[in-house]
Amino acid sequence: MLLTLILLTITGAHALSAADSGQKIEKAPTASRAEPLLVGIYYNNTLMDEGIIYLEENEYWIPFEPFLNRAGLNEENPQGTVASYSTNLGILSYDTTGLKEFEGEECISFKDLKAHFITAPSFNQELYAVMIDIGWRPGVKTKRAQEVPDIRAPAGTISSIGIEAHTDYDFKETANKTLLLESSGRALGGVWDITGTGDPEEKMIPAAYHWTSFNRNLAVRLGTGYSGSYSLIGSSYMTGVQFGWNNRSIIRQLDAQMGYSSDIFLGFEGSQLRTLEGSGPPASIAELRFDGEVVARQRVPLDGKFAFQNVRMDVDLRKTEVYIYERSINENPIKVIDFSQSVSSRSLPEGEILIRGGAGLTGNILDPESGAERSTEAFTNVLYGLGRRVTIESAFQENATTGSPDLLSGAVLSIGNNWNAALYGARSNSHYGADFRLDATYTTWDASYWGTLHEGGYGSDSAVKNQNHSFRWTVRPMRELTLQAIGRLQTQADTRQLSYLLPAAALSPSSWLRLTATPHDDRSYRYETNLRLGRNDRLRGIYDYDVLSVDYLHNVSKALNVRLYNDYAFNTGDTVTNLGVDWYPGRSSSDIIATVLSCSGGSYGISGSWSRNINTGLRLAMEYSFNMNNATNLTTQTSASVNGSTESRKSIALTLSWDLGWSNRGFIPINRNEVTLTRGALAGSIAIDNEAALSSSDINNIPIFLNGRRMQQRQIKGDFFLGRLQPGIYRVSVDQENLPIELVTEKKEITVEIKNGAVTGMKIPVFAEYGASGFVSGRNGEGLAEAMVSITGGNGAAAKAMTNQFGYYRIDGLRSGTYTAAVESVKGISTESTLKREFRIKNDYVFDIDLKAETP
Repeated sequence: MLLTLILLTITGAHALSAADSGQKIEKAPTASRAEPLLVGIYYNNTLMDEGIIYLEENEYWIPFEPFLNRAGLNEENPQGTVASYSTNLGILSYDTTGLKEFEGEECISFKDLKAHFITAPSFNQELYAVMIDIGWRPGVKTKRAQEVPDIRAPAGTISSIGIEAHTDYDFKETANKTLLLESSGRALGGVWDITGTGDPEEKMIPAAYHWTSFNRNLAVRLGTGYSGSYSLIGSSYMTGVQFGWNNRSIIRQLDAQMGYSSDIFLGFEGSQLRTLEGSGPPASIAELRFDGEVVARQRVPLDGKFAFQNVRMDVDLRKTEVYIYERSINENPIKVIDFSQSVSSRSLPEGEILIRGGAGLTGNILDPESGAERSTEAFTNVLYGLGRRVTIESAFQENATTGSPDLLSGAVLSIGNNWNAALYGARSNSHYGADFRLDATYTTWDASYWGTLHEGGYGSDSAVKNQNHSFRWTVRPMRELTLQAIGRLQTQADTRQLSYLLPAAALSPSSWLRLTATPHDDRSYRYETNLRLGRNDRLRGIYDYDVLSVDYLHNVSKALNVRLYNDYAFNTGDTVTNLGVDWYPGRSSSDIIATVLSCSGGSYGISGSWSRNINTGLRLAMEYSFNMNNATNLTTQTSASVNGSTESRKSIALTLSWDLGWSNRGFIPINRNEVTLTRGALAGSIAIDNEAALSSSDINNIPIFLNGRRMQQRQIKGDFFLGRLQPGIYRVSVDQENLPIELVTEKKEITVEIKNGAVTGMKIPVFAEYGASGFVSGRNGEGLAEAMVSITGGNGAAAKAMTNQFGYYRIDGLRSGTYTAAVESVKGISTESTLKREFRIKNDYVFDIDLKAETP
């Protein structure tokens, strides 16, 4: 295999960095050997923070100051480096010399948290979060007065409206039109949403609709959803009522639900089809990979959030990752996010109980085509954290196909710190099935096994006996080399369908070369070579199913990328050659023009597309294609998609996506996926509120601060949007240092209220202010020191300044308008000005406003 890989290198191939071999989350290299991790931080099972922690030599370090703030600890009577904190358990003392600084921030280790602060910190791999359990309370209670925000969250019933319209036309028949409408809001103490889709000229079908209400322990949902408890007993689509109850807090399960339009109710349901969501710099590239193979790419919108919809997560043991590139896939990824599944996803802390259930009718009752014969559906399942390492589960589900109940029971086990297992058994249609999963994670190796067994007749009378076993063992003897053993055994009706145990390898001898070999289920191999040629060139070669693909990418500049890719089929001798050009007019990350030229068998084709993010909520894409059916691997990477048939030689497509949020400021641009059941959003604008020579383009990308923390979200032409905010009151401010010098804000901070399922709108007024300066002279023209100069305006504005020892003065903070300058006193003695000056400020500073006064 390695020989074949080396031959592919000679042929030439595509380059990705050595960082593509990826950890859980990788960022740009730091000065220390610590690995920065972007994680959530839970306090007593409630998500309270999201931030950077550090992993150094198998020890986790978290920021110390935020921990003290969240724990409510105040330092008392410091004795040198030893700090003391009062709790209901007594005084906790800590020697702060144990802190370590990472990237300018002092951090405390898990070890010291356990020893000195009597907490139980742990790292939850499934949530990719730090879990800190605190069993004490701060000793001194301070009663905080309820803060009254400057801007309250809206009380209206509509929060957002989303429109996605698509049409394509092949110049032969009528255009194909599709319209997706999503709307959401708050009503009757809960949050509602409706999603409709279809041809607006024919019919629009409500595809999903929900109303959900919850408190700390109980959540209730009316509408569409899935009845599935575990993959072993399947899942049915239904319309009815669902509930969830947790003896501690149901918020964590609700917080993981995938946006409004998702039929996923609680977080642990999402093991089959999931939406992979995350964040990255605006206009960066998110690349979805399965076992290192690129399966999808998308450009991160201006709100900094990406989403890969309906990704199947439980069909095998593959590694599922998203690579984030800042501008081009020629660069090293700025981070790698690991979405791979783990058997520990259903684990609960010790003593926690989660009960979920529901009842209704199968299918979507508002869609006549979703089920001609409807039947009742009922289910319930219970999960209980029996111990720190054991979670047990049982479930009941009415099987509409067999008319008999499905029963499930099982347990999830944490075997030490590195091993996890899950064992489930089920009964369906009077037959039995079993499911066993096991995984281990170590520094240099990991292993996973998944086995299922179904008796004949399990689930339905027509089902045959089925066994399926998947195995994967990965070892990393060195940073540059990853070796795998991948196995699969599948039998149906005692007939072997699949049977293999094959090696796989990934070799990165340098940062510019990577070689991989991965087997398919039919025992054939996919070979890939990535070669980076400097900073601006990448070559990739892939040999798979007797087709050799060679892909060359060159970054001409930050505004222009060129790609040449060729496919050759050895069996038929067919060749398809494509030349693609991506252009960012004016280097604007929100504007992309892509063109592809194709040649195959003497036939030529062309495709061109233009996509633009007009603002946070409005996106537009257009595409034209001529004779491009032979370009099977064509990817123009826009949201437009042409549905041309094999006979079609010409087609044109248009896609428009428009998200609007309804707030106390009316309709404003938002990203509707960022307004969720448990979280709200803030949509605002920086507005120049008086006459100024500046325009909205002069305040592009001014950083926004939330509670003093700089947000990743950029504001475009003054507009900004911050989503997925927990309910509460926030302090919002603008980075004063990056505002144009003549712009100021009247208030340093504005407090706003955020509610779940709602969009709060705000306006941050900024004012253009200038200044006036001049010289105050006496009877003989000499400069007068300590002369008080007053400036008054027709609008009542007034300002004063004292001259320096040479007689010069300057007054700032004046807005455009007409003013009068006069001398009030000299060295504290009132005097009459022999000359008053009237002057006008118009979008600029004024000078030489000179005055004369009598010398006392």
